[in-house]
Amino acid sequence: MSTNNEFSEENHLRDLLYSLAKQEVPEYVFQWFFRYFAKGTEFFKAEPHDLLENYSALLSTAKIMLDHRYNNGSYSKIIHDTHTPDWNYYFIGDTHGSFDDTYLMIDYFIRVFQVNPNIKIIWLGDYVDRNPFDLQNLAFIVAFWILFPNNVFLLRGNHEDASVCSRYGFSQHLYEKAGSKDYFNPIWDQVNQFFSHLPLGFRTQIGEKKILAVHGGIPFDTKDYKPIKLEQGGSNLNCFQTEHFDMDVFSQTILWADPDPINLTTGVAPTPRTGRPRFSYQAFNDFMELNQFDILIRGHEKFSNGYSLLWDKRLISLFSTSTYDGRKIGEAKFLRIQPNTKRKDIENEELNQGIGILAIKEYFLENQLDKYYNAKTEF
Repeated sequence: MSTNNEFSEENHLRDLLYSLAKQEVPEYVFQWFFRYFAKGTEFFKAEPHDLLENYSALLSTAKIMLDHRYNNGSYSKIIHDTHTPDWNYYFIGDTHGSFDDTYLMIDYFIRVFQVNPNIKIIWLGDYVDRNPFDLQNLAFIVAFWILFPNNVFLLRGNHEDASVCSRYGFSQHLYEKAGSKDYFNPIWDQVNQFFSHLPLGFRTQIGEKKILAVHGGIPFDTKDYKPIKLEQGGSNLNCFQTEHFDMDVFSQTILWADPDPINLTTGVAPTPRTGRPRFSYQAFNDFMELNQFDILIRGHEKFSNGYSLLWDKRLISLFSTSTYDGRKIGEAKFLRIQPNTKRKDIENEELNQGIGILAIKEYFLENQLDKYYNAKTEF
C-alpha cells in the first residue's frame, strides 16, 4: 500500500508534468505517461490485458495530431525545422523496445524542461522489435511526443514497416496483448497507418551548421546513381506506404541505406548479404555539397559503443539501446548539439574526449544537468 508521502510525491510529479507540457490533450494521455514516468517498468510488467483499448486510443490521438501537423504545414515528408538559433538539439538513435534506456533519456529531458524549455528532441526511428517491451517503449515515446509536440519529433525507421515488424517481435507482442485476431487486426492496422505517415527526415540549422537527420542514409538509386536535390524531390517521395516494397527508391534508401567506410569513390551499391544499399564517401560528399548540409545524423546500425563518427565527423551514427534481442550488447548513446558546438569537438563526453556524445547512464546524465544547465531539479 502506498504511503501518504508516496501519494504526495506522485501528485507533485503529476502537477509538474501538467505545468511543463501546457498542452490541451486528452486526460488519459497524461495518465499513461504519468504511470510510465512515475513507476517505470514496475507498472507495465504486470499491466492487465484490458489496456489494449488505451493503446488504441493513444495511437488514434497520435494519428490525428500527425495529420493536423501535415495539414497546417508544420510537417512535411522531410520536416524543414523553424530556425531557433539559441536552442539545444538532441538526436536519439534506435531504441528498439529498450524501455530502460528510453526511460533514462525521457527522465533527463523532463529535468531539462524544468530549467530550459528551449530544446528540441529528434528520435530517429526504430522504436519497436528486438526487445520484449517494444509496445510499451512505443507508447511511452508517443505519449511524450503528444505532450511536447513543439519540442519532440518522431521520424520513421525501417522497422516502422508492416513487413519488418511482423517478423522481429513487435507483432507477436501486440498479439499477446490482444489475445485474439479479432482484437489484434484493428490495432495492427492502426499502428501501421501511424507508422506509414511518420516523416522520413528532419532538416535544420544549429548555429552555423546545416543538419539533416534521417534513419538510414542519403537518397539514391542504385541502378541510376546521381545526387538529388532534396528540396526539389522531397515532396515527391512515395513514402506513405505501410511496406517499403511499395515506396520509391529514394524513400527506401533514406530508411535502409548504410555508409560504406571502405568504398571511397565508386558511388553506391546494394549488398548481397543484407540487401541494405550502401553509399560511398564520394556519393555522400556529392549529396552533402549539392544540398549544402554540414552534418548527416542517422541511426540504423548497431555499435557496441553506441555511436560512430565517419568522414571528418560529417556523418554521425547513433545507437540508443544497450540491449538487443533481449540481451546486453554494449553501451547506448545519444547526441546533443548546441549552437556553439564545433564539428571537430563532437566526441564521447563520458570519456572526456570531446562534447556531445552522451552516455545513457543515470549518474552521467545527472552530471550533465549540473554541467550544462546548473540544474537542481525535483525529479
